Amino acid sequence: MRRHRKLFALALLLASIGFLGFYLWRRGTPYQRRYWSPNKQYYVQKYSNVTLSGLSGRGPGQGSDAIDGYIRLYDKNGKLIHERFEVFIRDIEPLWVGNRVYLRGVAQMDEHPWILPSSSE
Repeated sequence: MRRHRKLFALALLLASIGFLGFYLWRRGTPYQRRYWSPNKQYYVQKYSNVTLSGLSGRGPGQGSDAIDGYIRLYDKNGKLIHERFEVFIRDIEPLWVGNRVYLRGVAQMDEHPWILPSSSE
């Protein structure tokens, strides 16, 4: 019985470490500047996350190409509205059109933009 408690405690510890690690990884590190909407009510922030593709070997001059991470849309008070994970986020920028946000450089966003609670203009 005592061995089962030790195994359970070890499993609980490993699960806690895994959860904390994932939480810290998912949070990411802010990357580049904030992209504010024309009316300053919303902004998009990119976050870099460590990924296997980012750790793989690159040729000379390609190190900055390996930035993968989350792109998050917030209101002016910092409330998260939308997010998505993308690879190669360096050149992705938002396009504000009324109550929609398109991410230039993300093909799926052409047909499925983020919808804002109010206009961005």
